[in-house]
Amino acid sequence: MKFLLLLFSFIFIFACNTSSINKAYTEYYNYQKKYISALLDNNKQAQIKYLKEMIECGEFLHLNITNYKKKLQNLSKTYKPIKNYPTFSKYIKILSYNPIKIKLPSNQVTFFTSEYKLYKKVFDIKNAAIHKFITKKLKSNIMLKIAQFNKNTVRIVLYSKYKFRIKYRIKNNLLTISIISYQKNLPNQLSAVSFKPIKKQHKKVIVIDPGHGGKDAGGVGIKHRMEKEAVLKIAKYLKIYLQRQGYIVYLTRKGDYFIPLKKRTHFANIKKADLFISIHCNIAPRHYKKPHGIETYFLSPTRNERAIQVARTENKEIKGLNYLDQRVILNFLNRDRIIDSNKLAIDIQKGMLLSLRKKYSRIKDGGVRPAPFWVLVGTQMPAILIETGYLTNPLESKRLFNPEYQKNLAKGIAEGIKSYFKKNH
Repeated sequence: MKFLLLLFSFIFIFACNTSSINKAYTEYYNYQKKYISALLDNNKQAQIKYLKEMIECGEFLHLNITNYKKKLQNLSKTYKPIKNYPTFSKYIKILSYNPIKIKLPSNQVTFFTSEYKLYKKVFDIKNAAIHKFITKKLKSNIMLKIAQFNKNTVRIVLYSKYKFRIKYRIKNNLLTISIISYQKNLPNQLSAVSFKPIKKQHKKVIVIDPGHGGKDAGGVGIKHRMEKEAVLKIAKYLKIYLQRQGYIVYLTRKGDYFIPLKKRTHFANIKKADLFISIHCNIAPRHYKKPHGIETYFLSPTRNERAIQVARTENKEIKGLNYLDQRVILNFLNRDRIIDSNKLAIDIQKGMLLSLRKKYSRIKDGGVRPAPFWVLVGTQMPAILIETGYLTNPLESKRLFNPEYQKNLAKGIAEGIKSYFKKNH
């Protein structure tokens, strides 16, 4: 008897609730949401679980679930559970601060720099741990911070508001860092943007997403110009303009490092953003005759082949999304959010064109279009993606790496956002 009760409880908790049609529909759509999340995480184990539950609900509701059954069958054939073997991190040891000498568990160290507001030199030590957070003032007012970045990575950051140079060496599991120059007369160029003071403080929160980064260069155009570099500069200028207008602004990335697509929108949701702006550059195949123009997209189903082609390029990080998966996701889009995103896209497109055409010729309006960009999936606020120009076009490629052009582009986006809020909130 106890066994039967336990079995009934197990079925009730984990199987589709078929006590009524309404409850079955509710569970069916809840399982679809979870399945979408598993798709975007590329979590095959979770996909299998939620497909089974969707199929059970679908059969009760007499829905056409043939495609889900095929998907489950294919996944079940190819999926092999991954054993979670424990990973062991080893503690680093600080030997000295002048110069900085750190004993490492291995020579697995990556280095990058950042020059937004502060000048930073950053080292990530893989498969390592630290006993406690360290912050220390070094010579020439350079600060040192050492912290646990994630469970298997220690991050070392040297930073200052003035430009400085270092040299470093990694040998025999020893990292040695020396400060070799320091220049007080070189302020960060991004702080040199001039603004009129804004008295009004908005409570609106805006998340700006510079596309790609780190291992993902994005589009690579003429003279090996990389999308990830141009969009980061534009995003930083945009942040400054918006902050000076009184908005609360966050960047999904502040330097040259990689962030998965889903984490970008998850970050915006955590910050309870009112808008999500993803910034990109376009590229075109060689057989196209030097296309150019600025385009703004909002997340929505489309049959436009050009929009689908652009989206396919930006979506390359998401693996295994077939047509069925895409339809499932797009069917869950909130209609009001699509309308608001469309309005935002129109205002930003107009703002960019007005700003750039004051100083530059041959600024083409590529239009506002719907497209299935997966970086926008999961946002709980109006969200758009801007293709700021073509890296494969000689004129636009050169302009997209020009600071003055970047500033005017950012100013136009900021004006578009201001116009959107004025009309809709």
